[in-house]
Amino acid sequence: MDKMVNENMLEEAAEKPEYITVESDGLTFRLEIFEGPLDLLLSLIAKNKVNIYDIPIALILDQYMEYIRKMDMFDLEIASEFIVMAAQLMVIKSRMLLPRADEEQEDPRKELVDLLLEYKRAKMAADILHDRELTYAGRYEKPAEKLPDDLKHDYKLSHDLSVLTEAYRRVYERNLEMIEASQNTQKLDALIRTTRHVSVSEKINGVLSRVSKNGSYVFSGLFDNVESRSDIVATFLAVLELVKSRQIIIEDITEDYAECRLIAAGEGEDEEAGTAAPDTYEQEQ
Repeated sequence: MDKMVNENMLEEAAEKPEYITVESDGLTFRLEIFEGPLDLLLSLIAKNKVNIYDIPIALILDQYMEYIRKMDMFDLEIASEFIVMAAQLMVIKSRMLLPRADEEQEDPRKELVDLLLEYKRAKMAADILHDRELTYAGRYEKPAEKLPDDLKHDYKLSHDLSVLTEAYRRVYERNLEMIEASQNTQKLDALIRTTRHVSVSEKINGVLSRVSKNGSYVFSGLFDNVESRSDIVATFLAVLELVKSRQIIIEDITEDYAECRLIAAGEGEDEEAGTAAPDTYEQEQ
């Protein structure tokens, strides 16, 4: 499925949640507080360091239910939205256990992923707006006034130099704050609209298609048209996964290890030795 999101947005750790102190049977426990089920899911994904586009539903569901059991054990009120999300996770888990009739059938986790991404964007926007509120909440602007027609243009008062210097400093710092706020807004807009996250599974199909089509492919050629750091990392991990699964073979490694050639499994067999199974290939290090 298509994945449009900032590459760093999903890899960064979730913010540290607040805690409440609960006493039970003479013991004191600390329980994390989350704003809602999506906040809890983002925290679990960050703690387990998993890709949000490839969520291990079984693992996340077990930890999610464990948190709800703790809330119930401490006699805390469990919001209905937590229960609804638990039911949705169970439905997704059951759908993933069923065989897919079509390989192009939509991933059962897509709707959940879209919700998590939208929630994360909203949280980031709220943080920026909160900072702007702290900066400008106590400021008031004086409306413009029309100058009298008989105003004399000769200004005869004198002021100390320090007064003018202080006035200039206040105006200068205020302009800097306005410029920084404008830049933050532009960065947020770019974050939400323009950056594309590239998945490893997407690149695996691309790399395998190139190598299979040509029989072999120069390793460095895979990176000729990359557009971002996410694209580079995903391409490299895709090559490692294909080598691990023995769908491609690495040959013609240069002495300085700067270049090599990727060959589709079966294309690089030794003609005199007959067919060699891919699992007998040992990569030269």
